[in-house]
Amino acid sequence: MKIDVRHENDVTVISPTGSLVLGPSEDAMNDMITRLLLGGRTRLIIDLGDVKRVDSSGIECLLMASQRAREKGGDVRLARVSSRFQTLLEISHLTKVLQIYPEVADAISSYTPGS
Repeated sequence: MKIDVRHENDVTVISPTGSLVLGPSEDAMNDMITRLLLGGRTRLIIDLGDVKRVDSSGIECLLMASQRAREKGGDVRLARVSSRFQTLLEISHLTKVLQIYPEVADAISSYTPGS
């Protein structure tokens, strides 16, 4: 899995490519999120537009990232979630825990004051 990271002011956009599944890809995502949180980057957006497959370990990774960011006063928001994955999140009621936006720009805007 390849993971690109970019910062837009106080928001960090994480863009993984490939699959977010049990094993090295999940480990890489967890390591990246840990480094960002330890570095004080707590407003995170995970752009899932180039993620082709997510398993239960990948979902757990996203949920734990959200929990860890919230413990530090931040949040994790998802962007460009495939319709198939969005349906899975809706069926499992995880859309009540994870905020989902159609585009990265929408997720970035959601962090502005008053939103």
